[in-house]
Amino acid sequence: MKTRTHRCGELRKAHIGQAVTVCGWVDVKRDRGGVVFILLRDVSGKVQLTFTEQHNKALVDQTRDARHEYVISATGKVTERDSENRTEKLATGEVEIMVESFEVLNTAVTPAIEVRDDLKCDPELRLKNRFIDLRRRPMQAMLQARAALVAAARKTLEAEGFLDIETPILYKRTPEGARDFIVPSRAHQGQFYALPQSPQLFKQLCMISGLDRYYQIARCFRDEDKRADRQPEFTQIDLEMSFPTRDDVMELFEKVVVGVVDALQSDPRLRDMDWPVLKCGRLAPPFERMDYETAMRDYSIDRPDLRSRDLRLTDLTEWARDCSFNAFKGVAEKGGLVKGLRCPGMGESFSTGQLKNLERDAKGMGASGLANLTVGATHAPPATDSPAGQAAPLQGGIAKFIPEAEQQALIKAFNAQPGDLLLICAHEKHKIVHAVMHNMRILIAEKLGLSDPAKFAICWVIDFPLFEYREEDEKLFASHHPFTLPQNAARVHEMAEISRAGREPHPMARMLRGGVKLDEILALRNNQYDLVCNGVEIAGGSIRMHRTDWQADVFELIGISKDEADRKFGFLMSALDHGAPPHGGIASGVDRLLMLLLGLDNIADVIAFPKSATGRDLMIDTPNEVEPALLKELAIEITAGKRT
Repeated sequence: MKTRTHRCGELRKAHIGQAVTVCGWVDVKRDRGGVVFILLRDVSGKVQLTFTEQHNKALVDQTRDARHEYVISATGKVTERDSENRTEKLATGEVEIMVESFEVLNTAVTPAIEVRDDLKCDPELRLKNRFIDLRRRPMQAMLQARAALVAAARKTLEAEGFLDIETPILYKRTPEGARDFIVPSRAHQGQFYALPQSPQLFKQLCMISGLDRYYQIARCFRDEDKRADRQPEFTQIDLEMSFPTRDDVMELFEKVVVGVVDALQSDPRLRDMDWPVLKCGRLAPPFERMDYETAMRDYSIDRPDLRSRDLRLTDLTEWARDCSFNAFKGVAEKGGLVKGLRCPGMGESFSTGQLKNLERDAKGMGASGLANLTVGATHAPPATDSPAGQAAPLQGGIAKFIPEAEQQALIKAFNAQPGDLLLICAHEKHKIVHAVMHNMRILIAEKLGLSDPAKFAICWVIDFPLFEYREEDEKLFASHHPFTLPQNAARVHEMAEISRAGREPHPMARMLRGGVKLDEILALRNNQYDLVCNGVEIAGGSIRMHRTDWQADVFELIGISKDEADRKFGFLMSALDHGAPPHGGIASGVDRLLMLLLGLDNIADVIAFPKSATGRDLMIDTPNEVEPALLKELAIEITAGKRT
C-alpha cells in the first residue's frame, strides 16, 4: 500500500496537478460504459475517483473488484471537473482524481444497515451495528463536534489556571439521589466498591488539599431508569475552585459555554451540518439570572424555556378563594394551588375532542381535571343566566358556575383578550399543578411557534430552597445535595440545636415541637445555581460547605446521625477539620449539552457507543453471565429467580 498523502475531503482547486494518494471506503460506484466513477469516503469527507478506458482500460476492468464499503487505496492526479459535473454538495465538488493505480485493501460483506446520511431504521439495529452506523457523516460530524466541545472547555479552563486531575472510578457508595453500580472486591470478599455518580467529594478534597482550581472531563455512572436524555454512563465537565463567590463560578462557566459555542461555529469540519448551534449567532454574556421563586411562579418549573418568555402562568389561588366554583374554592381553602395559562388567540384552535385529550393528559399526571374557558367576542351569544342581549364574558363547561363579576375578575387576572383560551388546573398538591401547567405551557408554545430550535434562550436559576419536604414520612432532604452551603447558616444552626434537644423520633417533629414553622424551613435558601437553556439544565453547581459544624447541622436536619455521617463521610468531615477553604464549583453534562447544541432529542445520538433503552450494549452483548468459578472467587451466589 502506498503512503496516504491526503484525506479525501481535503482536496481543493489548489491541489490541481498534484499527484496524490487517498484511502477510504467505496461510498458509491457508477459505471457509465468506458468511464467508472467511485465516490471515496473517509472521516474528512468524500472525493470522486475517475477511471477511463481512454486513460487505462485495464484499470477500468479492475474496478469490478471494488464494491460498496470495500476499503481501497487510489493514486492519481487531481484535475478540475468539467463545469457541468461540478457539485456544491461536496466540499471537493470542483475537483476529481484521475486514477493511475488503485488497490483493494479489504473486502466487505453487505452491511446490515445502509451508510447514508438520512438513514431511517430501527434504533436497536443501529446500536447492534454501531461500527457501521458511525461511518455515516452525521455520526462522524457529531464526534468531531464532541471533541471540539471538550477541547474548547479544556482551553478555557487551562487559561484560567485550572489543573486537570483524575479522581477514582472505584469509589464508595454515597447518597446522591440515584442507584449506584457496585463492583465486588476479590481481595475483600463480601465488600464492594461503587462507581461514582459524580466526583463531588474528591473535588472538594482537592480544594482542601490546597490545589485551588481543579477540573476534569469526568466519567460518571448512575443505575437509573432509562429516558431519552439518560444513559447509565455519561461524561461531565467538572470543576471546583477555592475562595470563590457565587458570581465567580457563574462568570467563569459563562466563558466555558461561550468558548464551546464559538469553537463549534468556527470549526471548518462542521460547515456542512444543519445544527442549531451553527445558526444561533454568538452568545453574549452575562446571561440572565432568575430566582427559583420567579421561575416556579411564572413557568411552574425550575428550568424554564425562555424562548416563550411572555407565555407566563397566572396564580389564581386568591381569586379562587372567593369564587363561587366549589372545585376551585375548596382547593384554595385547603392550601392548594390554582394556576392558569392564557393561550392568546387560541379560543378556536382546539376541537372539543382535543380539549378532552388535554384534560385526560392532566388527569394522567394526577390532576382532578383541566378547566378550559374561552374569552367571548362581542358577537358571542348570551349565556342563559345573563340579562337579555348581553353576552357572557366567558364560554366553556364551567362558565355557568361562575357569576359574571367573577368572570370579569378572572379575565382581568389573566389580562386576557377576546378569542383567548384559558386553561386552569387546581389541586391540593402544588407539585401536580406545576407538572400539569408546565406541560400545557410547552404544548401551547409549540403550537404558537415559540420553540425555535435555532434560538438559544439561556439563563441562570438561583436561590433554590435548601430543603424539600416529603409529606409521606415527614422528612426533609437536601434539594441539591447535602454539601451545599446554606445562605443563612446561622439560622440552620439554631434549627439544628432545637432538633438535637428534642426527643421526638424525627428531626422534623422535633423542630415543629420546638416552635419552628414548616414554612420557615422551606423558605431557607442555598447557594446553588443552575444554567438553563431552552428548558434544559445544561450545568449545575453550588458553593460548598467548608466547616464541619455547618455540615453537621445540615446532616442533623435531614436525619443523618453522627454515626452514619462518620461511616459514610468520615473522610470528608476529617478533611474539613483540617483547614478547608471556602470553595464551590459546577458540572455540565457533555452529552446533554451537545444534544441541545446539535438539536437532537436522544442522548444516544451524541455518544459513540451508547446502551439501549434497556441498558444493554447490543453490539458487544453485555451485561452477560460470568463463569461460576469467578463468582465463587468473589464469594457471590446467584439466587434462583425469573430472568428478564
